[in-house]
Amino acid sequence: MRRGRIVAVGPADTMLGLGLLGIEGTTVTSAREASDAFDRALTAPGVAMVLLSQAWSEALRERVERASLAEDGPLVVEIPDPHGEARGIPLSERVEQVLGVRLER
Repeated sequence: MRRGRIVAVGPADTMLGLGLLGIEGTTVTSAREASDAFDRALTAPGVAMVLLSQAWSEALRERVERASLAEDGPLVVEIPDPHGEARGIPLSERVEQVLGVRLER
């Protein structure tokens, strides 16, 4: 299992909540900012997991999918926003796709 930092990219309310948990990240307000922050997170040294808020994951869908399946990059996890609804691939399925490990429920 890869060890390293967890970083996040999302809107202010999401980043505030994650910051209270000690997770570092970047607050973004536009698709361009989200794209740049996502790129920095994927290439930053020591990053094992990137949390990307649902608010921006749709705008970056193709890149998120590519990064999610990359074997040599950090694990990318889409997280719901405080006022959004959960959708997308559940974390257990994403882990199975990327790592080939099935998480028992």
